[in-house]
Amino acid sequence: MYERFYASYVSPRRMTEAYARMVSSFADNMNAATRVANNMLFANMDAFRILIQRARDNARELSRIGVNAAKTFEQTSRDTTRQGNAGGSTRISFEREEERERQF
Repeated sequence: MYERFYASYVSPRRMTEAYARMVSSFADNMNAATRVANNMLFANMDAFRILIQRARDNARELSRIGVNAAKTFEQTSRDTTRQGNAGGSTRISFEREEERERQF
């Protein structure tokens, strides 16, 4: 007799079941959305960590290249200075010997 007075979609039991399904579905969707957001966050954190690691490695390599270039320039300038001084001192000593010979 209860069914005769209320339509099946208006019954309190059906409304309660629909509400419970709706709340359960909402909670499941929130859990799934949270899981997806966490996965995206951790994927981005890993990518950022790798990016920082590569940037640090590149900075070290560039620093090493700069140090090696500076050492090469230093060595080249020392060699050039030595060759310039050696040639100049030889010429000067040769000119002095010529002057001594002229005096005698």
